[in-house]
Amino acid sequence: MGLAASQARFLGITARKSNIEYEGQQVNQQRTALAEEVNSLYNKLLSLELPVAPDTTDYYETNYSFEITNTEGNDGSYIIKSYYQNDDGTYYLNTERTYNKNVAVGTQYQSGITLESDTYKFSDTSGSYTLTADAQNSAAIAELINKTYGDGTVSEDEKFYYYQDSDGLTHYIPASQVEALGSFSSYISTNKEVTENVAFPSATVTFDANNRMSGITGAVDPATGETISFTSEVDATRTYDTEGYDAALRDYTMSRDEYDKMVADLNAQTESLQQEDKILELRLNQIDTEQNTLQTELEAVKKVLDENIENTFKTFA
Repeated sequence: MGLAASQARFLGITARKSNIEYEGQQVNQQRTALAEEVNSLYNKLLSLELPVAPDTTDYYETNYSFEITNTEGNDGSYIIKSYYQNDDGTYYLNTERTYNKNVAVGTQYQSGITLESDTYKFSDTSGSYTLTADAQNSAAIAELINKTYGDGTVSEDEKFYYYQDSDGLTHYIPASQVEALGSFSSYISTNKEVTENVAFPSATVTFDANNRMSGITGAVDPATGETISFTSEVDATRTYDTEGYDAALRDYTMSRDEYDKMVADLNAQTESLQQEDKILELRLNQIDTEQNTLQTELEAVKKVLDENIENTFKTFA
């Protein structure tokens, strides 16, 4: 090989070697970018919140109830709906009270009272009755009616007539309506079970070793602000919220399915990137092989070139 040819060959191999080195750098950069993408997918996988199946023990609710007896105006059965501790160590109790009290049940009639020989009479489908003037319970009856139906329903000074029906119930009729001989209302005083919400702002409460409410030893009457002196055991019952647990289980199943899909998608993306990286790795191995071949050829050409130069200088020396 002549000097010129050797020089041309040397330059060609050098250029090819430079191109191969540049391509190798590009492949390495692509592999670095793929590695960063894989790392990003891995971090997303770590950040996924693993769904937790509901625990049946979380769906048991403890309900507290107690009785108050022998107190004026506070007797009854109480269910504690919610409670919290005050700063002074007492407890605020939000309760539902069930108790019996006298109420006046009203019945509206259009007509039916007659005056016969200075005696007022009333007839209905169950019979005919003679009305009797009530002189002893008028004030109490008026108070009961106004408490039940609202102040002003009847006058506080209203007088009443009454009769007892075939069922033994006593009906009270305002005297003003009886004497008008027009439409009237009769009221039956009866003992009825009622339920109402009662809040005790400051109650003294005790707890057992399991931190369950066990007793109440007094409270402040929310109506009067005075202390109610009583001692009552608290009954604790546990109920299982089946509907709540079933709903939580459905939510968990949906969340788990979503989680599994996201994991599968991330794994599929990661596998795709890894396949790309394997292809680039094979190309990089080919580049290394070609680089070594070119380096060997370059050294051989350089040796021939050096010999040609040496022979040429000897010839003209």
